[in-house]
Amino acid sequence: MYLYLYDSFLNNKKFTQALAKIETRLTDLGIGGKICRLSPLRNMEELINDEVKAGVKTIVVVGNDKTLSQIVNVAAKHEVPMGLIPLGPENQIAQALGIPQGEAACEIIAARIIKKIDLGRINNLYFLSGVKISDSDVTIECEDLYRITPKFKNAKISICNFKPLNDITAPKCGFDPEDGFLEIFIQPLTTHVFNFFRRHQPSDQSIIPFKRLTIRSKGSVPIITDGQKVLKTPVKIEIVPKKLRIIVGKHRNF
Repeated sequence: MYLYLYDSFLNNKKFTQALAKIETRLTDLGIGGKICRLSPLRNMEELINDEVKAGVKTIVVVGNDKTLSQIVNVAAKHEVPMGLIPLGPENQIAQALGIPQGEAACEIIAARIIKKIDLGRINNLYFLSGVKISDSDVTIECEDLYRITPKFKNAKISICNFKPLNDITAPKCGFDPEDGFLEIFIQPLTTHVFNFFRRHQPSDQSIIPFKRLTIRSKGSVPIITDGQKVLKTPVKIEIVPKKLRIIVGKHRNF
C-alpha cells in the first residue's frame, strides 16, 4: 500500500494538470494509493504514524526539497521505504537521487530500486544532503580527538552527506551516502577586490571524513540544514548509518 503526501503548495491551480498526469500514470503502473494533502494545521508525525500502523508499505513525497526534508525526520523512525515525485522549484536533492521532475518520476517509483543510505543528525534533527555554516569563524571539534579552524577568513564550510549540489568546484569523489561517513568540505571564498583575480587551486580545498563532531563559535552562528532549517551554534553532528530506505533512479550521483 502506497501513501502519497502532497505538499500544501501544490494546491495552487498551476499544478492541477501535472498532478492529474501523475495520478493517471500511477494508476496505469498499478501503484496508486492513498493521497493526503499536508497543511500547517495537520500533524504530519501523527498522520504518518497512523498510516504506517494501518499497513502503509511505501511513503511517497510529492513536492520539493523542503517537503522531503520535513518528512524524512518522521519517516526515518520507521522501516518503511520512501519515494519522491519532485514538483515545483528547489529540487536539488531529487537530482542527487536521480529522480526526474513530475510524471517521469512515476517510472522510478515503479522500478523500485531501494538503497539504504546514511543520514546526518544535527542535535535531534535528521538531514539528507548536508549542512551549511554561514560564518567561517568557528571551531570544529572532531571525534573528541582534534580541532579544525579554517585557514581562510572567508571560507565556505559545508557538512556533506551527498556530493555538494550544483557546486562545480566540488571533487567528483569523496562523498557517498552509503559509506558510513559525513565529510567536512572547506573552500576559500573570493570576496575582496584584491583576491578577485586570484584563482584558488584544488589544494586550497579540504575534505575531511568524520563520524561525529561539535561546532562551536564565540558568537551565535546560523547552521542551515538541507537549505531549510536554521539552528544556532553550538551544535553536535553525527552520521547515522543506513538509517533511511529510499527509492532512487539509475542516474543518481552516488
